[in-house]
Amino acid sequence: MRNGKLILIFLSLIFAFCHRAKANIFSDDFDDGLMDGWTKTTRGTGSFNASSAKSVSPPCSAYMNSMGDSQSVAVSPDYDLDLSENYHVSFSFLIPDTSNHWFEVFNNHQTYLVIDTGDDLKCYDGSTSYLIDEFSTDTWYDIEIKVYPALEHYDVYIDEEFKKTCPFWIHAGFEDNFRIGDREDGTDDFGKAYWDDFIITQPVDSDGDGIMDPCDNCPYMLNPDQADRNSDGWGDVCECIAANLDELGVIDFLDFSLLASDWLEQYPGLEGDINSDNVVDFNDLEIIIYHWLSDCSEE
Repeated sequence: MRNGKLILIFLSLIFAFCHRAKANIFSDDFDDGLMDGWTKTTRGTGSFNASSAKSVSPPCSAYMNSMGDSQSVAVSPDYDLDLSENYHVSFSFLIPDTSNHWFEVFNNHQTYLVIDTGDDLKCYDGSTSYLIDEFSTDTWYDIEIKVYPALEHYDVYIDEEFKKTCPFWIHAGFEDNFRIGDREDGTDDFGKAYWDDFIITQPVDSDGDGIMDPCDNCPYMLNPDQADRNSDGWGDVCECIAANLDELGVIDFLDFSLLASDWLEQYPGLEGDINSDNVVDFNDLEIIIYHWLSDCSEE
């Protein structure tokens, strides 16, 4: 099978699994027993460290203790996140008891999750808190935050189940990192909690045309206009690549002859099957005609 066909099939897989087209922006599993790069602030008996006592994935997870009048807060290492584009945050979380009041589960420039009182997970928009879920103690939960900056809201999932859409709280100070823990003096904000397996991902723009891969109808060829004259979901540039069956310059009679040799055949892997639907028919011919004498390398 020629490279043009391989490209189209590869792009088909990209579109079928477009949610995987993401760059890993930040991750920390604490498995080395350290919190390297984290900035920790503690007072009194407050502590923030990597502990093996409640590991979700051995050997360690991050552990905060700010009970009484102590304080413990941790700020993540810096990362490069585009806050104008969608992104995804995931981590595991556990509270060992219900002696908690208002500490931060996750707080960056846009999203704000807290344990409000006891075992209530809430989001906060700067003036109002909204209940997301009530947690059991000594139970690990997988928290996912799917963030949509253009809509100024984020969706919260617990153990892969959608729980709540929360409004942004856009505030200063957190654009290249995030904060977890008790940031006050402990008199009013305090608690115990474990975190593990932080991962932040964001869609990539492989061809640099300003369209993120999951939304790009030709993610590996520059096409900022997203032209798709037959509205089939494939950009004209990608169709042109696939139609160049002989991979020799412009689309011409040699490409047409390769298509004609498979005319009305039906099985996978046909060289003339430009749109990869396992049959060579008028749909493939229409693509050839549209791009006739086009040099795909100049698209």
